[in-house]
Amino acid sequence: MTARRGHGRRRGSEGGPAEGERQADTLRRSEEALREADRRKDDFLALLAHELRNPLAPLRNGLQVLRLSQDAAMRERARDMMDRQLGHMVRLIDDLLDVSRINRDKMELRRARVDLSDAVQSALETVRPAIDAAGHVLSVELPAEPVTLDADPTRLAQIFGNLLSNSAKYTPRGGQIGLVARREGDAVLVTVRDSGIGIPAASLPRIFDMFSQVDRSIERATGGLGIGLALVKGLVEMHGGTVAAASEG
Repeated sequence: MTARRGHGRRRGSEGGPAEGERQADTLRRSEEALREADRRKDDFLALLAHELRNPLAPLRNGLQVLRLSQDAAMRERARDMMDRQLGHMVRLIDDLLDVSRINRDKMELRRARVDLSDAVQSALETVRPAIDAAGHVLSVELPAEPVTLDADPTRLAQIFGNLLSNSAKYTPRGGQIGLVARREGDAVLVTVRDSGIGIPAASLPRIFDMFSQVDRSIERATGGLGIGLALVKGLVEMHGGTVAAASEG
């Protein structure tokens, strides 16, 4: 009996270092993941501060024009500019609030019978100016028969709009963007493709994460916080769907 206990101790001694190495490796990976998440959060906060500060100078200049200028045309241009800048800030804040509501399960969907083509058309009305300004060619292919969905019409249009906007942002001028929808049994598969810069393989698993941006220089150049795809994922899952990304890199 003593020998059996000794034999048990030897087995534990032989397995101990290997188990310790596995635990240490798991701990290192967890620490690296936490540091990366913390870095991306800090980068996001810096970008947020930058984006919220950007409209302030034009707004201040516009106020000065309205206060000092008697030129009607100049005052009108100042008002238009201020309206655009305020709209930009409102969109940023609305996106942040939406992400917060989704993460805290506070978002409520207002479901109704929605025609897929109506939701797509609503999204196109939102993103068409950016697509046209970049000289992109957009194609849309929908099922010949009407497709009725049980969904929140506003949020559904937001999903399609964010995907198309992301394609417009990451596609060089004069690129190709396509939206194709088709039935798959009781479900509908909607695919958005583009001739853009691609997504590195290492970024694909995190592309829908809150603090994930493929290229921050593009975010800074075009405006926005890079949280559109995080919103897409949250809203799609709230509707009971799934979303995925694929790229050749």
